[in-house]
Amino acid sequence: MNDPISSREKASREKASKEKASTKNVSKTNTSKAERSRAAILAAAENHFARLGFAATRLEDIADELGMTRAALFYYFRDKQALYDAMIADSFGTLASRLEEVLVSGRNTISERLELAVGVWVDAVVSRPNLARLIMRFIADGIDQPAQRIFIENEQTPAKFFGLFAEGRVTGELKPLHDDPFHAASAIIGTTVFYVAALTALMPNNHFEPLDPEQVAIHRREALHSARRLLGISRGAEVAH
Repeated sequence: MNDPISSREKASREKASKEKASTKNVSKTNTSKAERSRAAILAAAENHFARLGFAATRLEDIADELGMTRAALFYYFRDKQALYDAMIADSFGTLASRLEEVLVSGRNTISERLELAVGVWVDAVVSRPNLARLIMRFIADGIDQPAQRIFIENEQTPAKFFGLFAEGRVTGELKPLHDDPFHAASAIIGTTVFYVAALTALMPNNHFEPLDPEQVAIHRREALHSARRLLGISRGAEVAH
């Protein structure tokens, strides 16, 4: 014969277990919904900041686009500056991580790592044109632009490039045209940014399609050729796509 107290205890425990599981599921659902909402805000913000710049972008417009109130947007980001910072980190985070990966690779020579980094840069900007537009807006905003860096969460990425440049000069693997690495960096970065974000506007009747795969392949080869010339790389590595 079953002990009635034990049966009640068992039923109580089962009920508590179900309630706990239900609470966990609700928590997971809420977290997932919050993550989706945050991602949607960042995506919309990227488009607005890339198109209009920091000063002209209005939080109300981002909220309206997503069908939420301005107050709801403030639940995720306390102000426009916080949203901008998070957007920059989100937009450029993957690129920074990939650059970091190839620049510190112990399997490749200095020349190969720098060439791989050029390929990563071109591929990232071409596949996400807003990156080029954000950089153009970042520059165009000038003194009105809040103090900020593109690689907000990984400022070591540019430093690693400059470190490899210096190391390559010492070992003789690099024979750059200029002693200052900023000349090579500005040419490599600026060429792709201009190619993606501005070149079409200067072409007659806008007939040029910079994101056409054939044109992208040509630009990639030219960017790599330019990097080799500026960095003094005599023999090119195979740059992965």
